[in-house]
Amino acid sequence: MKVAYVDMIGGAAGDMLMGAWVDAGLDARELERGLRSVVADGWELVIERVERAGVRATYLDLYIPGEDDHAHGPGGHHHHRAHHGYRLNDVLAIVARSKLPARAIERASAIYRRLAEAEARARGADAETMFFHDVGQIDAILDVAGTCFALEHFGIDALHISAFPIGHGISHGHPNPGPAALELMRGFGLRKLDVEAELVTETGAAILSTLATPGTPPEMTLERTGYGAGRKSFDFPNVVRIMIGSF
Repeated sequence: MKVAYVDMIGGAAGDMLMGAWVDAGLDARELERGLRSVVADGWELVIERVERAGVRATYLDLYIPGEDDHAHGPGGHHHHRAHHGYRLNDVLAIVARSKLPARAIERASAIYRRLAEAEARARGADAETMFFHDVGQIDAILDVAGTCFALEHFGIDALHISAFPIGHGISHGHPNPGPAALELMRGFGLRKLDVEAELVTETGAAILSTLATPGTPPEMTLERTGYGAGRKSFDFPNVVRIMIGSF
């Protein structure tokens, strides 16, 4: 049985997770082919090897020309602009039409539903009829699909995660963490870091809280590790680490 453990050293965002999967050995061209079956164009995949507080990691960015140039939050993760074109069923239809493996589509759909419910509770709206904020963006849709694609690539059956690190202060006009992100973390452990920054995005929280079990690393024979970097550097490593193994 294949398992993976996500250690949120400095935070978690969809692009950080994809960077970690690539760092662990997922071929970037294979990932791009899978993602283009979800959304064919209007985005570019940018990958760099970087260092965050002494830790070497892969930085991956889904760049949306003309839209995403300045759309990053203070923690160095995507801060998506409000989008008023997609409801939950629209997003589910996009991923259903893709060429992702069946289990990846099933996992991605569950993540979108959970994110819709969290946003609806935070905004006092109906999950089925409201327009998404974050997941209505191309990069957020692909962030979710990317991890689901990676899980199938590595044949991972079970995912485990560390506690969610949280910052403090105000981020994007909301208390940090934001209401929807905090809603997604309900039932999971939190770990406070002394930084005024968004460390876990709504998309990152939705992916991990939907697919993973909280706790310490499971017993396994370690086979691969990967580090995904956030955009900015702090006094601590702004990375997420993934450990892949079997038992």
